[in-house]
Amino acid sequence: MSYTLDVWYYRGDDVARPANVPVAVTSSSELKELLEYMLAHGQPHPSQIVARERPRVGPYDEPDTLIKVAVAIPERQGALLFLSPESWEPPAAGDDSTGVYATLGDQPTSDSPTLYVDTDTKTPFPKNSALPIARIVEALEEFRQTGERPTCVDWQESDVS
Repeated sequence: MSYTLDVWYYRGDDVARPANVPVAVTSSSELKELLEYMLAHGQPHPSQIVARERPRVGPYDEPDTLIKVAVAIPERQGALLFLSPESWEPPAAGDDSTGVYATLGDQPTSDSPTLYVDTDTKTPFPKNSALPIARIVEALEEFRQTGERPTCVDWQESDVS
C-alpha cells in the first residue's frame, strides 16, 4: 500500500490555493518535483507532511504523525523532523515510532547549513541533522510507501518540535 502525502508548503505561483489547503502527493515523481520546487524557491517555514490514510487522533482529529522538512538551497541539503507525540496514544508493544526524532547526518562542519524546525522562533534542527537532498527524497518516498518512520536514514531523539 502507498499513502497520499498531504503537504503544506509555500508556492507563490499558486494563488488559487489557500495556504491552509495541502497539496496531495501520490507518486514518486510528484515527490521529486516538490523537493525540486522547494530547492528552487525558498520556503519561509519548514514544509509539513502527513500521510492522509494514517489514523487521526486527539480532540482536534489531527494526523498521528507529521514530518517537517527544511532545506538549504545552495548546499542541496535538508533535514527531517518526525513527530508522533507519545502523549496522544500509548505506544503498542514494540512500537518505536512514537516521539520526536530528527534525521542524523554526519558530524557537522564549519560550512554545514543551519536548518530551522521553526523559523519564527529561530529554533534550529540539531547541528548534525543535515543530509543530502537525495537521502531526504529517499526517506520521504519510504514514508509515502509505508506511512511509518523511514528506516533508510538514521534518527536521533529530539526535544525540539
